[in-house]
Amino acid sequence: MILDLNFEISEDLKLILGSLNELLESKWSTKKLRAVMEGNKSYTEELWKEIVKLDILPYLSTLSLKDNVIINEFIGRKLLPGIVVSSIVAARGIKSKDILNRLYSGEVKIAISDSNFVPSANEADYIVIGNRLIQRRDCTIRTFNSLDNSMKISKVDRIEKHEDIEVNNAEVALSLASQMVGSGEEVLSMSIKYSKERIAFGKPIGSYQAIKHRVVNDAIDVELARSLILEAAENIKYVWIAKDLANKKIPKVLLSGIQVHGGIGFTDDLDIHLHLRRALTLSKLYNSKVDISEFLQAI
Repeated sequence: MILDLNFEISEDLKLILGSLNELLESKWSTKKLRAVMEGNKSYTEELWKEIVKLDILPYLSTLSLKDNVIINEFIGRKLLPGIVVSSIVAARGIKSKDILNRLYSGEVKIAISDSNFVPSANEADYIVIGNRLIQRRDCTIRTFNSLDNSMKISKVDRIEKHEDIEVNNAEVALSLASQMVGSGEEVLSMSIKYSKERIAFGKPIGSYQAIKHRVVNDAIDVELARSLILEAAENIKYVWIAKDLANKKIPKVLLSGIQVHGGIGFTDDLDIHLHLRRALTLSKLYNSKVDISEFLQAI
């Protein structure tokens, strides 16, 4: 987080964030994410088992929306495999107890989307499209080489049967927007650190106005998106505006981070492009057009 927000984090949330951080520091890295993108699924399975063992999935389904936002921001910074991300989001958005219990136990993994183009459907046991729960064997899946190959996009069609379940699409969208903000925060932190350490013409590049103004503008964009997401956690009707703002602001921040890092920013040596790939993928999900009429008041 860019600002010090300890005052709004409960002790219980601090404990779960600490446990999650300890787990991911020891069991996960972007080096493993790169291996997953190249087809190594063993790292995904190992991480999924540890996530299930931590019991964070049932916790996500019961905590406040604001706490859910903060956890998903953290998850966004860590760039977990796509099917793990999707299952974590589903743990909050799905309200059907039967399928949730199977998810909590680690028996199934769930891919979720608002259209027939579903990230990580090829790795899922169940697929949720809108409020339709589909078993993988009951549909046809065609998987594409995708921008973020840790959560490849699949087209799901020829659905033979499905079950209608309760899904809170607004909460799903809020979780996805929060993860996008997490990516923005991580890359912004990288840019701030690099601008302090990189010396050009005898001074840190962060002392030059061109870099200084860019980083400040990026920080403003991240905090604007984050503030609206937190507002949406208190008043869910703002969620689609919050998701729309994240869709617009966060990819811009990530592209700016590449510029701040100069030539090395365009290489695979840094993780910025991984965050950009993830954010652009998430921006295409639950991307409803915003109707502002309900927010207008007569003069």
